[in-house]
Amino acid sequence: MSSSLSCSVVIVAYNSRDYISACVASVTDALKGIDSEIFVVDNGSPIPVLEEQKKAFPHVHWIDSPRNLGFGKGCNLAARQATKEIIFFINPDTVVSKGTFQSTLAYMASKPDAGAVGCKILNGDGTLQWACRRSFPSPFAAICKTIGLSALFPKSKLFASYNMSYLDPDAETEVDAVSGSFLGVKREIFNQLKGFDEDYFMYGEDLDICLRIKKLGFHNYYFPGTSILHFKGQSSKTRRWRTFVNFYMAMLIFAQKHHNYHMPTFIIALGIFFAALIGVFSRLVPQWWKMLVDVAMVGLCALIYSQSDSLSREAVGMLALFTWLPLALAGDYVSPKLDGLRLFKFLIPFGTIGVLSSVFLLGTDAAVAFPAIGIVFCSVFWRRLLFWLEYFYQIFSGKAKRSILLGGTTDKIDCWFDRYHLKPGLNLLGCVSALPERVTDENREFLLGNLSELPSICKRTGCKELLVLSDSNGFCEAFDKDWVKSLGVRPKLLIGTENNSNYAVVDLNYFY
Repeated sequence: MSSSLSCSVVIVAYNSRDYISACVASVTDALKGIDSEIFVVDNGSPIPVLEEQKKAFPHVHWIDSPRNLGFGKGCNLAARQATKEIIFFINPDTVVSKGTFQSTLAYMASKPDAGAVGCKILNGDGTLQWACRRSFPSPFAAICKTIGLSALFPKSKLFASYNMSYLDPDAETEVDAVSGSFLGVKREIFNQLKGFDEDYFMYGEDLDICLRIKKLGFHNYYFPGTSILHFKGQSSKTRRWRTFVNFYMAMLIFAQKHHNYHMPTFIIALGIFFAALIGVFSRLVPQWWKMLVDVAMVGLCALIYSQSDSLSREAVGMLALFTWLPLALAGDYVSPKLDGLRLFKFLIPFGTIGVLSSVFLLGTDAAVAFPAIGIVFCSVFWRRLLFWLEYFYQIFSGKAKRSILLGGTTDKIDCWFDRYHLKPGLNLLGCVSALPERVTDENREFLLGNLSELPSICKRTGCKELLVLSDSNGFCEAFDKDWVKSLGVRPKLLIGTENNSNYAVVDLNYFY
């Protein structure tokens, strides 16, 4: 496919410093030969995009917002400056393949009735993200999605209508809506609709504009002829609970604006509230076993203390509450981290409050501080012990493939070898570089040798993967992909240089 259509690409970033460079680099590469422009809105990020990152992409129109405007308003801010025929809105935590824009523009040129088009959206591991095409939510579809019927019966038109999982993911389809992670809209239509509805803060904007496009008489299409990778939810990780609230508020706004369910608004709101509770529960279920272990820790420390003095049930409950609460606030039951110091910062103040509450409200002896101290240390200890057991299991079972980094000439890489930031899925042995003389002093201790020595290094270490490190500018050291593959080593792109607790590994074959 070929097309003479021009396009503007709009990316709204919030706390996406680690991903934005790789995203912009892939977008820039995919736009070669196309009349295009790129806009990036740094949407009031507490961790803003670095100036050196901006300088690395001088062709990009960088827009800094002093506050978080939300997704729709941020997109509208950039879209007002867009001058091309098609506007693509894409998430900052995405990577596009080389033919993405060319193929999609050609498809849109062949569809004069197309208002919006979305492509196939893949997870980092190559699996399909079902949310890339959707039907407009109805009460029944939402219930099936919330209680899991759509997951149990993915091929059922009745139960799986929300994400339309019954359709062939490789078949072109007219759909109700496509995902805002990659959304192509004709600029004249977008302007006619006055852009995204800014009543939504985050989530729901894509559904809303797709519905308004259909009301204008145009159609929305799912085009599987190309794909992007989407590392879902990166922008929302730093505002997890607020994001959750935004999602269900968006559903309420959508229901109020576009649907008449012949029932009072408060009934709809009540249903959405209970759906939110189920959603919270479903997110916590995978980690609820940790709560049970914490209960056991509290009980064990109370039992040891009771050998010398009694401790009332109320006091035990107080200690348990001020153990669970800080761990929940720290996000440990949802997204645990190994950093024990961080957990201590949460547990110690709350533990102190728990002890004081037990003493002054329940009349417990001040010696209750001893089991409280034990609970704090045990809560951190068993987590670290479990992490190391899982880490070594992954290594010795071969599930974590032995890998070597390609990089080290610019960014510091010590964070990838920091024992407080190790990941069970990674077994990093060290790094190689095509320019070893330019490797920084900070990185030299991890250097295994020159890239040309990779055959002997692989033979010595049993390395199975070469992780090509994407630096803060989105670039990486040059290497011969075919030569690396001939060694029986799989080349992959490693994204996430600033905070490696938030990273992605992408098979480089995706880009070719």
